[in-house]
Amino acid sequence: MKNNLKIWVSAALCLFGTTACHEEFLTEKVYDSLTPLNFYKTENDIKAAVASVYNTTLTQDAWGRQIWLGAEYPGEASWPNFSGEAWRTEMDQFTWTPGSVGFRQIWSSLYKMIDRANTVLEFAPNVTYSNDAFKNRLTGETRFLRAMAYLTLVRFFDHVPYITEANKSDLYPSNVGTDDQVWQLIIDDLQFAAANLPARYAGADIGRATAGAAQSMLVKAYITRAGKPWNKPEYWALAAQEANKVMNNAEYGYGLHEEYEDVFLIANEHAKEYVFSIELMSGGVGLGRDYPTFSGIRSGNQLKLDGWSSIVAEEDFVKTMSTTDKRRAKTFVLSYPDIRGNGIVYTYPETIGIPHFNKFVNQDDNQPTGTADYATNMPIIRYSDVLLMHSEAENEANGPSAEAVKGINMVRARAGMAPLNPGDFTKATLADAILQERIWEFCLEGHAYFDLKRRGELEKRNPKHTVEARHYVFPIPQSELDVNPNLQQHEEYR
Repeated sequence: MKNNLKIWVSAALCLFGTTACHEEFLTEKVYDSLTPLNFYKTENDIKAAVASVYNTTLTQDAWGRQIWLGAEYPGEASWPNFSGEAWRTEMDQFTWTPGSVGFRQIWSSLYKMIDRANTVLEFAPNVTYSNDAFKNRLTGETRFLRAMAYLTLVRFFDHVPYITEANKSDLYPSNVGTDDQVWQLIIDDLQFAAANLPARYAGADIGRATAGAAQSMLVKAYITRAGKPWNKPEYWALAAQEANKVMNNAEYGYGLHEEYEDVFLIANEHAKEYVFSIELMSGGVGLGRDYPTFSGIRSGNQLKLDGWSSIVAEEDFVKTMSTTDKRRAKTFVLSYPDIRGNGIVYTYPETIGIPHFNKFVNQDDNQPTGTADYATNMPIIRYSDVLLMHSEAENEANGPSAEAVKGINMVRARAGMAPLNPGDFTKATLADAILQERIWEFCLEGHAYFDLKRRGELEKRNPKHTVEARHYVFPIPQSELDVNPNLQQHEEYR
């Protein structure tokens, strides 16, 4: 079931490649050459184009690598041990510059995603649909993905160009004075998606954005707007209210798996804790990724295709997690048998010298044909994220209370940890506890930089490195400034 959306995405790769592949995929019309003006004729054409927007999420320049790493390395949990890119060390040690390669890749991939979404939204109204609900669903998926791209841009770069279907042909868009427009687009797109997407999918559509995904992403947008650097405190209450709606919507079917390790099994990638993920599959069709390889142990006989040790756990971070925390065995590699079947068992710290992460190393992901062909999804939002966002927002809006600890205590209960008593906390100390819980719960999942930025905690959480005010934002890529005279570098980098 998990492969069906991915088949659509694979077909979309063909759509944006050759006309012959388009003919094979839709078998409706043959064009001498494809352009937006002659392609968008049927609702299936629009559906294929929406799949092409999904496709941008899994490229290496996007969540397939650079967005994930850009959000993870500046946190306290990980560092680049064996790494083939200087940018990774720059991210980890806060030595980046506007010319650092990763910024250009992230920026370009997200605006490619936005451009594809804008193209769909420009031509979709001209197509005849079988019913309005299907038209609104495709529009809702597209607007969800566009909002996700814009939200990621503002969480990294703060001030970004506002480009929609109406002005996407502008060669030199400015990022000056666009903040309110961009934020309103994010909120409007997610509200439309939440109102028009289904609660669940079946069959070939499993894996697409749902109403619950849109509502949960809206919560993420609200807490981002409320925190640093935007500092709009009225959004805390909005975030708490929206998260509560998600938590109380039985139609979504969300819940926590009994065991933390079950969250990351391929068999559960569309089960109750799933909200939205980067969809992957193995089989040599170009829709897998190398998360297990990237975090796996180099020359450690852990994976049949070997690991790279390119993102590993900080030893000090490992020590922060209690040995009684039930998440610990799935978060870190504590022991494993030699894959060669010789009876050798490696253990940390005795025979595993550097602590490694274990989240994406799954026994049920055993069909890859290459190191970048693993099927384990990258979660973007899990239900535990919604619970912890609710606790954070409720605490900021109304202070410590039974309502504020409701979500965090559900997460802690699964981890085998004692519940928090709101009477033991001030607003500030409960906020610290919620942030710590997020760091334990989501390490290696690409949340760290966004969480620490929003909470103003980069310096505190990275005592080994010199963290300055400018590190709370990524610089506009120098390559973009060189070609666009209307872009303005962030004031922290001028």
